[in-house]
Amino acid sequence: QRPRRSRNKTMIKRTKPRKRNNIHLLRGFFFLLAILLLFLGGLAVHFSGELTISQQNNRKGYEKNIAIKENEAVSRKKDDIAQTSLEMGALSSGSRSNRQNGNISIVDDKGTNHNSYQRYDDKYPKDRVYCMIPFIWNTDFYKVIMSTWGQRCDSIYFLTDAIVGGKLQGDKIIDDPKGGYLHYTAFPPGTFPENVIFINMTRSWNDCHETNKHGVEFKKVCRHIWEKMWRSWVYVDEHHSDRAEWFCKVDYDTFFFPENLKYFVRDYKQWDPYNEHHYFGHYLGHRANRPAMIAGACACWSRKTLKGIAQVYRNMPKGYMGPERGVCEDRSHATEEVSTSLCLNDGLGVTAEAARDGDLREFVMLDPYHNQLTWNRTEQGEWWYWKGKPKNAGQMDECCAVRPIAIHKYKYSSQMEELEQQFYGPRDNPNIRKLSDRSRRYVTKVRRAMGID
Repeated sequence: QRPRRSRNKTMIKRTKPRKRNNIHLLRGFFFLLAILLLFLGGLAVHFSGELTISQQNNRKGYEKNIAIKENEAVSRKKDDIAQTSLEMGALSSGSRSNRQNGNISIVDDKGTNHNSYQRYDDKYPKDRVYCMIPFIWNTDFYKVIMSTWGQRCDSIYFLTDAIVGGKLQGDKIIDDPKGGYLHYTAFPPGTFPENVIFINMTRSWNDCHETNKHGVEFKKVCRHIWEKMWRSWVYVDEHHSDRAEWFCKVDYDTFFFPENLKYFVRDYKQWDPYNEHHYFGHYLGHRANRPAMIAGACACWSRKTLKGIAQVYRNMPKGYMGPERGVCEDRSHATEEVSTSLCLNDGLGVTAEAARDGDLREFVMLDPYHNQLTWNRTEQGEWWYWKGKPKNAGQMDECCAVRPIAIHKYKYSSQMEELEQQFYGPRDNPNIRKLSDRSRRYVTKVRRAMGID
């Protein structure tokens, strides 16, 4: 029996360490489980935060998408104009540099052009030219003007209708925006270049229709140019009158030569912009019982005339809806040429002056030069263009001055680029070679007279 008793004691002694080991293992298990739970809890908090942020971002993205859909036209227009700003170079602030034919033009954030093209600037330091373009926002034409003749203006501004939208081809509206026409304030700040000045008009430009010869109706730009003209000149007088001595209204489809205007007023006429009234361009005298007028393609005046006529415009009657009655007034569907001449004549006693050289050749052409070089007064007879002009006025090859101030009626931006190459590009470039013999002879004379060749 002793051996059995001794064997039981031995078994008891052996089983006690195993129970202790099991207890330690159990404690270790619960300790690891607690750590695991803490870790999982931390992950839960982390992913909960990430989910909240993701939901917030999704909500913001959703709201942004809704805003974009509601304002789809604004977004498309903004992208288009932003691309223009990128190509033209930081138009909304600071300064920008354009390079054309090796000449660099710097235009600051006030729209003032500091041009390194010094051929004429040093000669005419007191005959600065302000270029005012009455405008409906058109990306293509803004870009082409600023990269061609606009770089030679001392100051250039686009006085633009406050309503933006649509795609234009000349005076036709070829594409209405799906989101409708919008006031320029609907676009984010910085969307438009600094030298685009928006004018609030009382008459819309985008709700007129016309029928072509085939009976098809199309939308066209409304002819409310007179209201835009007088409002624009009042703005220029109040904000920019100290920036130039000579102020020219230039149509968007006119190719302008600022350096030749300086030549005309200083070397040819020796006019005083501060003490003399001048209103000049292509003289039109075909309207019976009306003062002679200057064609709207390019009409210029001295600073003294600008100051005087702006006050006349402020004081004239506004809002007349009837037909023309020979009065200086704001009137629906009034023509700019007649109204301008009436206001100058009645308000200041200023009459139109023809821009012609000693051989009676025109400095301002109303049609593309290749057309005007063919106009023959003898064969064509006295149609409106010839009425009121001297009997020995230049015609055909001698129609036009060799230092032209402006050439009108180029409805496509590509035509502006071609003219830039014809008059300022390398000698005998493709745009010159493709011209007819008559046109090439004229371009050669112009380039020589201007010192290009």
